[in-house]
Amino acid sequence: MRARKFLQGFQRAGALLCGLLLIAFTGMVLYSVVMRYLFTPPIWGEELPKLLFVWMIFIGAGFAYLSGQNIRMTALIERVPNRPRRLIELVMYGLSIGILLMILWYSVPIIELTSDTISLSTNLSEGWKFIALPVGAVLLLINAVWRFIHILNGRVDDPADLGQDH
Repeated sequence: MRARKFLQGFQRAGALLCGLLLIAFTGMVLYSVVMRYLFTPPIWGEELPKLLFVWMIFIGAGFAYLSGQNIRMTALIERVPNRPRRLIELVMYGLSIGILLMILWYSVPIIELTSDTISLSTNLSEGWKFIALPVGAVLLLINAVWRFIHILNGRVDDPADLGQDH
């Protein structure tokens, strides 16, 4: 029960964070466009919104997946009886966990290579663009492991039930 409450709070925090990123992104793009056509465009006008957009995508995808609001094709899997369906879901989430672990493993050298380079327009490390990938992958990994354990415990997967009481 405590884990579910924590997860629900975590999901709400993620929704708030994604909303704030969207507001900041929209404000920066609007400011940049107005400045471009009426005054002098800011030097960061393209790069900083792009960085926020990348973060918003990876964090938003992770939290959407955690809250069961992701797009998922269920037409075929819903027609399969429970026992084979559980096996298919276990294989699917097992493969997802493997792929996400590979993404985490291979993102480390990319971040190391880009962290020493500084962007001239924002004065931020170029590594910030690439750190969003492992952050999003960790959120997706939490979800995949949670659902894998959920299915191992004998339940059929329902994307909307993560963090919900049964």
